[in-house]
Amino acid sequence: MSAEPLPAAQLRSRRNLLAIGGLALLLLVGPWAWRAWQEDHLTVGKVMVLELPSARPSLDLALCLMKREPNGLALAISSENHFSDPARGLVVEVLARGPTHTVSAWLAPGAVLQPGELAQLSACTAG
Repeated sequence: MSAEPLPAAQLRSRRNLLAIGGLALLLLVGPWAWRAWQEDHLTVGKVMVLELPSARPSLDLALCLMKREPNGLALAISSENHFSDPARGLVVEVLARGPTHTVSAWLAPGAVLQPGELAQLSACTAG
């Protein structure tokens, strides 16, 4: 007994179904993979220059970091939990650690936080 070959229409249907399944998988995994690459890419070649704990709620913390203070931070949202100032090469990462957060600042090797930036980061994490 040999298996009969499938009709051409059924083969096309199977190929189409596999193509749709592959596309659906790509659409589901794609945003996650892009986000993971982008977040990792933000701190490549940078060193952590500051790490502070904060008990502030996430929204309050984000709004404080985004606030434009004289001589302070000039951050824009890069991705979820990541803020950056491309002109300075500064990246600020906010990670949830249970009920608290850890705020980390990253700069190129040899660069330092300006006094106004340090003051704003300290004020944002303290309140």
